[in-house]
Amino acid sequence: MKTTLLTLPSVIERHDKPLTQLTSSLDKRLQLFEGGTGFLVGDLAFAQGVAPYRNINSSPADLDYQLLAKAGLLMAAGGKSRELVLTTGFPSAVYELFKQQAEQFFAVRDVMIEYNSDTLNGGTRSRVQLTVSHLEIMSEIMGCITAIRKGPVADEGNFFIVSLGYGTCETALSTAEGPIARTCLSVPGLRHAVNTLYNELTVNYYLSMKNEHMINQSFQRGDIVIGRKRMNLLAARASHLASYYHEILSPAMRKAFTDSDFERASRMYLVGGGALYPELVNHFKQEFDGVLDIVVPEGADNFAALGYYLRSALWCGPNHIERAMGLDIGNAYTAIAASAANIVNGARKTEAVPEPAESAFHG
Repeated sequence: MKTTLLTLPSVIERHDKPLTQLTSSLDKRLQLFEGGTGFLVGDLAFAQGVAPYRNINSSPADLDYQLLAKAGLLMAAGGKSRELVLTTGFPSAVYELFKQQAEQFFAVRDVMIEYNSDTLNGGTRSRVQLTVSHLEIMSEIMGCITAIRKGPVADEGNFFIVSLGYGTCETALSTAEGPIARTCLSVPGLRHAVNTLYNELTVNYYLSMKNEHMINQSFQRGDIVIGRKRMNLLAARASHLASYYHEILSPAMRKAFTDSDFERASRMYLVGGGALYPELVNHFKQEFDGVLDIVVPEGADNFAALGYYLRSALWCGPNHIERAMGLDIGNAYTAIAASAANIVNGARKTEAVPEPAESAFHG
């Protein structure tokens, strides 16, 4: 079974006029229409917009969430009308609050999506009808645990996991019998470091129209252009990540994990976008040196979406695996996991995923 993982920046910006002369793959030129109003989504919003945005931890009742959800469905369906089996999720801090709203938005109904299908010549609007025949909503940390247990890593033992998201960071000790409840914490995510950097920059520089999401892009790259001058941010990024680790993450883990827990597991998986920062990973290695092996699995930033996909695949079974989809609408990126045969071109990576077993969702 081949699974394709694709990511879009989780930003939108209103733009009513259909864009033309764009030749990139669909994920790079997404323009959706909602109620007659046009919106740039993802990479196109950064490229063509002025101040693309998404409200942090917005609910499924909010427009930005719904547009990103429709963008993900459109990509998973290959831009065609079809039936999908969808699993998505939320951080534990908002899971119960948003679960019912998500069920109302997605649940077993036809989702109509209008988009600009011809961005080269005439800006032709096309409509696709997607039927969500089955919906499941998981906590984000359980999605990541599922990816580790039933994805390429296939770890059947006990392990710690830290999901380093942009809006929230989540922790857990996962065992074969299930996660240990007292180790499951949710604390502020990487935006804490991004915003402290933003505040530092505003003291000495005029940042014009740059908002939080645009600063986050610079934070990831390690440089920023201000007043037509390029500035290296790597040292500042390392400093703010260090503060974030010592002020937020380390105290939370000291509260969540006991010596008895370290006797039960010998490794910790780091997943989520924060796992891509070597300087942040090094802080974990230093704190847990001699007691835990710190592991950053390949594709760690998309493990929630992969776990969601595996849940959908289990529901579909081998005869309808092409309907399975995992959708992780993050605060920084929206990740889509679907059958490689269906998803549109432009995906970041493709990998083989083993068939999910009936025990896929224990622990």
